[in-house]
Amino acid sequence: MPPTCAVCDSPTAFTMHFGGRCCKACAAFFRRTVALSLKYECASNQCCEINFGMRLVCRSCRLQKCFHAGMKADLVRSKRENFSAKGRKHSDGSSNDRQESSTSVSPNLRDDDDWQCPMLNEASTNYMPQFEASPDASSRQSSFDAVYNTPTTSYAIPPPPPSQATPIPQPIYDSSFDLLNHYVSLETSLSSRRRIMYTNTEMDSILECHSNLECPYLPSDLRPHDYRTFRGMLRHDFVILFDYCTGFPQFNSFNSNEKNVFYRFIVAVDFIVSSAFYSSRLGTSMDKMIFPNGEFLCMSPMPMTGEEANARSFFDSDDDFSKYRALMPMHTRIWEESIVPFSRLQTSFQEYVLIKALTVWHITYYKMSECGREKCRVQRDLIISCLSRVCTYDDVQKRVGELLMSMTYIMESVQKLTSSYVLLTFFDVLKCDSMLHEMLTFKY
Repeated sequence: MPPTCAVCDSPTAFTMHFGGRCCKACAAFFRRTVALSLKYECASNQCCEINFGMRLVCRSCRLQKCFHAGMKADLVRSKRENFSAKGRKHSDGSSNDRQESSTSVSPNLRDDDDWQCPMLNEASTNYMPQFEASPDASSRQSSFDAVYNTPTTSYAIPPPPPSQATPIPQPIYDSSFDLLNHYVSLETSLSSRRRIMYTNTEMDSILECHSNLECPYLPSDLRPHDYRTFRGMLRHDFVILFDYCTGFPQFNSFNSNEKNVFYRFIVAVDFIVSSAFYSSRLGTSMDKMIFPNGEFLCMSPMPMTGEEANARSFFDSDDDFSKYRALMPMHTRIWEESIVPFSRLQTSFQEYVLIKALTVWHITYYKMSECGREKCRVQRDLIISCLSRVCTYDDVQKRVGELLMSMTYIMESVQKLTSSYVLLTFFDVLKCDSMLHEMLTFKY
């Protein structure tokens, strides 16, 4: 069992802070409270529940639990020190003021390594402005969509003048979990749109479960794949992925060319990773390749490639034979090189969501301008830190390493998929949609 925080029962209290065992979020709350001489009053009876899953907590009782956990105020420095990053400079050329905590965080760390300091408005807010804390408590979302809607049970008494502002209640989790919730929301919305488009499910049922829909299909929703009618991605497939793409952090800050590159890679990465995840969830006994549109291709036994002796005799026409021989090797390569190894990882939904987003940021990095690369690098670092936090395995580093290594064969499959589609459209094997043709002819 992982060590639990003595304040909020979070299973992430891996070290001591200010003399007591607690999570980094509670340590940051204690440090800020002591450093700024904040005082709180409990609106209840001084015995409020403090739990990491709650949306709002009583800060007075939380502070008391910090003291009961053995945390000492005299171990907190009340004066902030300025640390200048050595060696590597941040893109804006300036260094941030940091408050030194009792943890062994080096003062030379770059700003994008701030994930080690977990409070939302003290960490990565320079890179994730859309995740900044809002003064309106009702507009914030809790980590992992906590179901608690309890009103706040405390209020802050401001310190002596000149400070007159009431401190904003802080979420008990840090920006990494807010980032996870953001990508989870994008993915569940994508699944809902696919369920609407490719199944006969009633709208009432979709609306009831759209916020936690991990996979868009049930086994009964799947349809057999027919290579004869296959045209690649159609216009509605691009529409489905449009909102998913534009929801990525900092997408709107890219220039026009970078947005085009980003969207095109999302289309390819989604085809590979979504097929792998859907196949691991629905391809019982690893014998079905599930396409993003809900079609399946039986892989046990493996379909012939079309290169076998007398393969032509199984087809009614030369056109059918040519199309099959062009398409099937592409599908079998994706199955063998990406879907099978990815399914062996048995990824959770959260891991799948983050790996998919991380692959997009990593593969687009090399096609971006210097400014765009900096944004990709920051987002990659945030997702990797988030992966290490949501991992439930005993050996976190090994698990994260396995997930990161999966990007290698995913990106190889993306490149092969793109090359195959270019050839298929060039030789007019597929009667593809005009938008697919436009995407394949785009010059980076």
